[in-house]
Amino acid sequence: MDEQKYNVKVLEKTVRILNLYTYTEGALTLDQIAKRAGLSKTTAFRILKTLEKHEIFKYNEREETYSLGLKLMELGGMVYSSLSIRKVASPYLDSLAHSLKATILLGIIKDEHLLYIDKRESESIIRVSSYIGLKRPPYYGMLGMTLVAHMPDEQRKKLLQSYPPEKITSKTVVDVRELMHRFDETKKSGYYVEREEAIDGVLGIGVPIRDFSGNVVAALGACMPVFQVNEKFTQRAIKELTAASASISKELGHK
Repeated sequence: MDEQKYNVKVLEKTVRILNLYTYTEGALTLDQIAKRAGLSKTTAFRILKTLEKHEIFKYNEREETYSLGLKLMELGGMVYSSLSIRKVASPYLDSLAHSLKATILLGIIKDEHLLYIDKRESESIIRVSSYIGLKRPPYYGMLGMTLVAHMPDEQRKKLLQSYPPEKITSKTVVDVRELMHRFDETKKSGYYVEREEAIDGVLGIGVPIRDFSGNVVAALGACMPVFQVNEKFTQRAIKELTAASASISKELGHK
């Protein structure tokens, strides 16, 4: 099929504008949008005004900036609620957050990146930067390590070559051999415990979730301040997370 034949240029330009927005840049001026999207100001303005009319964008007159509108939030919510893994896991996240007094995270691998799809916040003074929809390197933190651990060796190596490990904290593991060893150990044990490898002062525990095919399709994890955790609590958290992941997997059809 000749995909070029079905391309609509104005829609491609619209997508380029939408892709400019990130969690750290939620509002842009017309000049910024036109320059970054490679469009003339006239073209960018026409597209933005059309999208504004349909509440896909909103314009701030005082700041002279455009930001994403409520319609996108509504559409995003539809996608968010349609994720079957999230639906099944939701009550277990609630229960774990209450029981462990920890931040509970649910993540998947999407487009070779770790993607957070659900979260329950703890009441701790230490906050975990893990917005729903936020993407991280594939092996990031306890969820990423858990997910990559259950991939074939060749896929692991490919991801490590495509996204070379970088130091995030003083305890981040960047040696490829050590990471491969940890992947193997995680696959054997069924969980991964990381201590301040992703965030200073935070301990994370990740466990895999499987679907009807037996494949690992998501990871469930808990984050908590290191100073609040001892070995007894760590083992309890592993046990509760493992039990929750088994229940979620069962509801997804895994036997």
